[in-house]
Amino acid sequence: MRLKNRLKNLFGNSLNYSRLHHILKDSDYKEILSKGFSYVLIRVLGILISYAFTVYITKVFGASIFGLFSIAISIFMIVSVIGRLGLDINLVKYYSVDKNIQDTGLFYRTLLKSFLLSTIICVIIYFLRFYITNDLFNVPKPELIPYLNWILLSIPFWSITMICSSISRAQKDIKWFSFISLVSRFLFSFIALFVLLSFINNPIVAAKAHFYGILITSFIAIIHTSIKLKKITFKSRTSSWQFIQDSLPMMFSSSILIFLGWMDTFVMGVYETDHNVGIYNVCLKIATLTSFTLLAINSILAPKIAKNYNENNTQQYKRLIGFSTKLNFLVSSAVILVILIFNKFLLSIFGEEFIEGSVILYILCAGQMVNSFSGSVGIILQMIGKQKVYQNFVFAALLINLVLTLIFTPIYGGIGAASATVFSMAFWNLGSAIYLKKSLNIISYYNPFKSVHTN
Repeated sequence: MRLKNRLKNLFGNSLNYSRLHHILKDSDYKEILSKGFSYVLIRVLGILISYAFTVYITKVFGASIFGLFSIAISIFMIVSVIGRLGLDINLVKYYSVDKNIQDTGLFYRTLLKSFLLSTIICVIIYFLRFYITNDLFNVPKPELIPYLNWILLSIPFWSITMICSSISRAQKDIKWFSFISLVSRFLFSFIALFVLLSFINNPIVAAKAHFYGILITSFIAIIHTSIKLKKITFKSRTSSWQFIQDSLPMMFSSSILIFLGWMDTFVMGVYETDHNVGIYNVCLKIATLTSFTLLAINSILAPKIAKNYNENNTQQYKRLIGFSTKLNFLVSSAVILVILIFNKFLLSIFGEEFIEGSVILYILCAGQMVNSFSGSVGIILQMIGKQKVYQNFVFAALLINLVLTLIFTPIYGGIGAASATVFSMAFWNLGSAIYLKKSLNIISYYNPFKSVHTN
């Protein structure tokens, strides 16, 4: 009976085979389901490999070493998104329009600028590395420097990878986009880790393996994209500088989201031991298992919304948003339930010492539930030209997160950091959903009483 009611909520109040047949026959719904399922399968593979990489590090070197590696990765995530300038998102929007796919020069121009900017930022951080490791943290962490050096080397190549993957995403080549952005990094890193450990038994191999994994991925990505675009040219009918200017609000939004996602780990590193940082980061990895459905849907939904919005087909993209939101909420809720029931088992996979993070995991799962309920608010706002509105929401959330994290973490440790993250996440997700409904009459959030209609 419960299953039937769930299906009624997803597919309409009068569940019958005819209605289900119409939904499955609808080309857009079918694409979301089929490509979304492909994305999920590839995403699951990527998660398994990244978790295997994490488990291997925690089992061989312990929570403290993984804590150092996590702090270095938080810097990697923050700097790499700044170096991309929001170009990876704006390129999806630009190349989703069929007539623009011939303008290959814009891709190569923006790729070169992003690589150079990423390199410059990394050089600056390299010269500041002693200040960062000795003066920024409550307890100096000079042992972080070798990890930071290798992480900085990988950032420009990750910028190449993500910008290349945006072309595949724009052209709805979801399988390749999923592989190159979600799987290859940890797949090649894991292979490199095995090879390096056969020669060197030193914790720094984790950072070295991560660099080699990204280096290999970037070469594969640029070769594949060059073949797909057919010609290499730096001539473009679009000003790359103007394109970058248009991308900056997306960069700010993406940067803020990365700050929101990794600030807690970084602040934990400032106030807590490497051991506690390692436990917190494992809890974070498990909690974000719930987001893979939203990411799967967003990968397909983004170019569809952009295309329909440019064609003034408002009813169509609203219909797709409604269907995608309901699908995401139901699947994510099931994943969260599984995590809550088997939380101790999941944590123990990384080592018995990680079980003490159960409460942190509960709190982070609550935040993911809010994220799932609100729907694809970021993608919707950015694809319909409201990137500045989205930027304002996430910037306000960043300030909330920064203040609460700095207040709660020194007092409550990981529980405080997790609580701050959930509060800020709820603010920008729910705030964006309310804006979409009140200002644009777009329902992005899960509404169990609204049926999904087909044409």
